[in-house]
Amino acid sequence: MVVQTQRDYSLSNGYHNAVALDDEAIEAQVEKTWWSPEIPREQLKALMQRKDAPALMHFGLWIALLIGSGYLAVLSWGTWWAIPAFLLYGTIYSSADARWHECGHGTPFRTRWLNEFFYHFSSFLTIREGYLWRWSHARHHTDTIIVGHDPEIQVMRPADLLKIAMDFFYLRSGPPEVLRVVRHALGKPDADVRSYVPVQELNKLYWSSRIYLAIVAGFALWSLAIGSFLPMMFVWLPRFYGGWLHQLLGLTQHAGLGEDTYDHRENTRTVYINPVFRYLYMNMNYHLEHHSTPMIPFHSLPAYHAAIKDQTPPPYPNLWTVYKEMIPALIKQATENPDYHIVRPLPTPAIKPQTKTAVKFTADAIAEDGWVKVCTVRDIPENDVVGLEYNGNVYAVYHLKGGRFYASDGICTHGRAELFGGLVIDSCIECPKHNGRFDILTGEAVRRPVRQNITIYPAEQRGDVVFIRITQENTDILL
Repeated sequence: MVVQTQRDYSLSNGYHNAVALDDEAIEAQVEKTWWSPEIPREQLKALMQRKDAPALMHFGLWIALLIGSGYLAVLSWGTWWAIPAFLLYGTIYSSADARWHECGHGTPFRTRWLNEFFYHFSSFLTIREGYLWRWSHARHHTDTIIVGHDPEIQVMRPADLLKIAMDFFYLRSGPPEVLRVVRHALGKPDADVRSYVPVQELNKLYWSSRIYLAIVAGFALWSLAIGSFLPMMFVWLPRFYGGWLHQLLGLTQHAGLGEDTYDHRENTRTVYINPVFRYLYMNMNYHLEHHSTPMIPFHSLPAYHAAIKDQTPPPYPNLWTVYKEMIPALIKQATENPDYHIVRPLPTPAIKPQTKTAVKFTADAIAEDGWVKVCTVRDIPENDVVGLEYNGNVYAVYHLKGGRFYASDGICTHGRAELFGGLVIDSCIECPKHNGRFDILTGEAVRRPVRQNITIYPAEQRGDVVFIRITQENTDILL
C-alpha cells in the first residue's frame, strides 16, 4: 500500500472569516456562483412554497414511530428481543440527522417557530449543536467540497477507509463531536469554529452546549438512581448503535466525487431509494437538487427532480449502483491516487438557457428627483420579486398583497446571492443561497445566517408603472 500524505482540510489556515470579507474576497465569492438549472420562475416559485401540513404529518408520524419503538425497546429490556428493538429505535432516532438538516434550512414548515423547535430538538438528538451547525452548514452550501473552505467534507483524501467503516457506528466522528460540545460548554472553541461562527453567536453556542450536557447528565443521574443503564440507551447512544442507515445514505451525497468545483453536478449525487428510506432520509437522496436550490422543501424535491433531470447527470437507480462505483474509487484514493475521483457525465449537448429562475430589469435613465422606472405592474406578480440593475448596482423590487411596492438592496449581506432569485414569505424575502430572511418593510435581518440589515428604498406605482427612488446619497452607500 502506498502511504499518502493527508491533505490540509482545516479552515483556519488561510480562509477568511465568513463575517469579515473584504471587497476583493466578496467579488471573488460573487464570481464563483454555483450551477443553477433553468426552470420557469412560476414553476420554481410553486415548488418553493412552504406548507405546514406536509411537515406536520411527516414529523407527527416520526414522533409516533420514535415513541412506539422506544416503548417496544423498554418492554424488551433484559431479553434478546432488546437487540432488534433497540436497533429499530436507534435507526429511527438517528434519522433525526435528516430532520436537523431540513429544519436548519427553514423549509419544512411555513411557521417559523415550528422549524426552530424541531431544528433544536433534532440537533440535540443527533449531537449537532444547533448554533454551531447552522453556521457550519451555511458554509457547506457556500463552498461545497472546496478544500480548506467546507467544514463538512465527510470523506477527505486520501480516503480513510477505517474511519468510513467505523462511522457506520459513529465511532470516529461521534466522540470528537461529543468532546466539541464539552469544549464549547467550557467556552473554548477551536480556530476552525471561530472561522465560521460569528463572535456575536458564540455565547449562544456556549449556553446551548451546556444545556445539552445538562440533559445528558440528567439521564445519567436517572440511571444511577434506578440502578439501570436503560435511560442512557435513549439519548445520544442511539446515534452510535443505530447510525448505520444515516452513514449508508449520507456517504452517497458526495463521497468519491470531485473537489474544488462550483458545479454541483460534479460533486453531488442523486440516487433513487425505497420509500421507507426516503421517509427516514426526508428525500435527501435528491441531493443534487437540494444543493442547486436549497429553498425547495423536502416534500417538493421529487417534483423538482422531475423538472430538471434532463439538465443533470443521470440519477443512480439504487444504492447498490452507487456503492459498486464508489467503493473502488475510495480504495483507489486511499491506496494509489488521492486525486482520483468519479467523473459524472454532464448532459450533451449542453442545456441552452431557455427560461429564467429570476427576472432582472435594467434601468438606463433616472426620472425626476431620483425616481427610476423599473417595469410595469404586471411584470411583478403579487407576492413576488424582480431585480433591477442600475448604475452598476443591483436592487430587489417587491409586490406585496394590496398593491404595495417596496425595494431594497438586491444582494444578500451574508452569501452575496441575488435576493430577487428568492422567495417572498410573510413580508420577508428569503435568500436563495442560505435561506436567511430580511423584513421587506424595514430591511432587518430576521433569520440566520444573515445578520447585517439591507437598505430599503422608496417604491411606488404610477399608473401601470413601478418606480423606485435612488438618490445620490443612498447610491454612495452602496458604492
